[in-house]
Formats: sequence, C-alpha cells, structure tokens
Amino acid sequence: MENGNTTSPLHTARYITIAMDIAERVLKGDYKEGQKISGRSTLSGLYNVSPETVRRALTLLQEADVVRVLPGAGVHVNSVEAARDYLAESGQYKVVKEMQERLARMVLERNQLNAKIEHLTTELLEYISSILSAKHKI
Repeated sequence: MENGNTTSPLHTARYITIAMDIAERVLKGDYKEGQKISGRSTLSGLYNVSPETVRRALTLLQEADVVRVLPGAGVHVNSVEAARDYLAESGQYKVVKEMQERLARMVLERNQLNAKIEHLTTELLEYISSILSAKHKI
C-alpha cells in the first residue's frame, strides 16, 4: 500500500494511504456497516502515526460517507458502497500520481541528458578550437 518513494515531492501522503487502507478493510468486510472501529489513538498506534494524521484520514472518509465520526462515541462504518466509490476515486488518484511521478523522472532524465550534451558540445568546440589554433601556428 505504501508508495515507498518518500523522497519524491509527489509521494502519496500517509493519511491518504491510511484512509485507503481503512476503506479497503470496509470493502473486504473486516469492518461491517454500523460497526464501531478503533478510535484515533488506537488507530494512530496501529498505523504508527500521530493522532492528527489519523484525524485527517478519518476526515477524508467521513467526507466520502464511508464512516461517521461521532464525538464521544467513536468512529462507525457508514457505507460499504461509499468505501467502494472512495477506492475507485483513489485508484484514479493513484494512476494520476504514478503518471506524474513517471513524468517527473523523465524530465529529470532529460535534463541530465541535456547537461551531458551541453558538456560534450563544449568539449568538442574547445577541441576543434585547439586544433585550429595549433594549425594556424604551424
């Protein structure tokens, strides 16, 4: 689930991967509609992140109608269908992110190649210039 490329400015935020994981668990039936799932502190321990990261993940899921976050009552699964829809949208998001990452790598490779071409061109011009200079001195 984790992107693995944490050095890229385009990597998927941890709270998004957590939201997708919870939605996947709802879709697989690990969490049933109406079921109370762990609170923020328990989830933050489970995912080894801060409660704020979990809050952001739950906010995404609540906005997508996957869960209901009830103050004092915890987090309850609201809809398996909403989880399915959220994951479909997230899948599209992941495809776009992967394409952006590929494009960024290609642009970087192109820039590196352009720098090598520029360097080699400069060397070639300097070499030709030295040959012409030597030829005219003879």
